[in-house]
Amino acid sequence: MSAYILKVIIAGPGGVGKTAMLMRFTKGVFIENTKMTIGVDFSAVKIKASTSLGERVITLQIWDFGGEERFRFILPGYCAGASGAILCFDLTNPETFESLPEWLDLIRSKVPDIPIILVGTKSDLVDERKIDRELAEQKMKEWGLSGYIETSSKSGENIGYVFGLLSQEMLMKIEGTK
Repeated sequence: MSAYILKVIIAGPGGVGKTAMLMRFTKGVFIENTKMTIGVDFSAVKIKASTSLGERVITLQIWDFGGEERFRFILPGYCAGASGAILCFDLTNPETFESLPEWLDLIRSKVPDIPIILVGTKSDLVDERKIDRELAEQKMKEWGLSGYIETSSKSGENIGYVFGLLSQEMLMKIEGTK
């Protein structure tokens, strides 16, 4: 069983739930009012992922970037060496969706050819939803991303799936099976 250490970036506008998603994935908890990330936060977690070449043990080094405009300049520097990225927006806030091309450009300026998963957060807020799945899937294809997933950090829905899918995409790229 091979082991890898893979750097993952979580990026997107402020307030979309990036830190809540990271906390749900790494600690299994949901914190209602997380504090704004100042600059960047870091977590590491070990997981197992299956590929066509067998099971792999992966340590994900996950970098959670503050989404506020004043922190955006640091993102490209931290992107260097990344194996994959999660690009988040809030399903209830169209402005967060409209800002995604800028975030994508920041990531691709340093790592142009990594798997990127588009994630719509706060799927549990059904009555407040403003972005429909079809539009998000259309943009995911248009932007050449590896997938689109809707999540809820509150319920835990699809959180593990996001990191599992990204891990498989990164491994396939590294091992040349994609």
